[in-house]
Amino acid sequence: MSRRGFGVLCLALTAAAASGCAKPRLELPSGPAQPLADAASVLDEAFRHCADLRTISLELGLSGRAGGEKVRGRLLAGLAAPSSIRLEAVAPFGQPAFILAASESRSVLLLPRDDRVLHDAPPEHILEALAGLDVGPGDLLAFLAGCPGAAPRPGSARGFDDSWAAVDLDDGAVAYMRRVDGWHLAAIVRSRLRVMFEQWNGTHPLEVRLQSPTTDDPGSFDLLLRLSQVERNVPLPPEAFTVDVPPDAAPITLDELRRSGPMRDTAPDRTS
Repeated sequence: MSRRGFGVLCLALTAAAASGCAKPRLELPSGPAQPLADAASVLDEAFRHCADLRTISLELGLSGRAGGEKVRGRLLAGLAAPSSIRLEAVAPFGQPAFILAASESRSVLLLPRDDRVLHDAPPEHILEALAGLDVGPGDLLAFLAGCPGAAPRPGSARGFDDSWAAVDLDDGAVAYMRRVDGWHLAAIVRSRLRVMFEQWNGTHPLEVRLQSPTTDDPGSFDLLLRLSQVERNVPLPPEAFTVDVPPDAAPITLDELRRSGPMRDTAPDRTS
């Protein structure tokens, strides 16, 4: 892939962020906790909007850092259960910097300005190569809707005080809920990922922050997604998760994308 082409991709995903330091991490409760007496009602209030989740379409403003680089851009997104996704990185002008489309049967990443294409790599691996984020479409759908995962099964729940509660999920994650004008999902903590829901508008989040467990690892990331134009459960046709690939598009492998990806095409971040 040409350096110019990846430079265009950088405009969509890795242009310099407007602000310096990222916001501090959300402080989650710790210390002694008691079994949550009204666990059923707390979980119902926090998660009831997840029960009928089928699709979501929205615009995403992306900013933050990944692998020592500042990232910023705008994405158009559509996702459908169980594992379909379409992402377009909107460039300031002309064609999208990239189009990712995937369903249960296949995936395609098209880089229109370089006529390069990647076929049938797992979508989570493509997202990891592009932005350092190893998250599958099902979980990303859930996170953008303010839900704890693709198919969470709550286990034991506990309360820390009148405003914080936590529940263990069957995939090993812990979901933290906070009471602010009712119970909302505040964070999901997994072994390799923290997801924070920092602002809400009714039953959907306005901001979703995705962070690695530590900040000092070379592959660490801290990405903020600002959600707008959110539509839930609007029918998305199968054609939405396909891409018309030009017949002369040259193949690119996942390893090539990872080695030459957009995060490596800008100067290291030296701001505090």
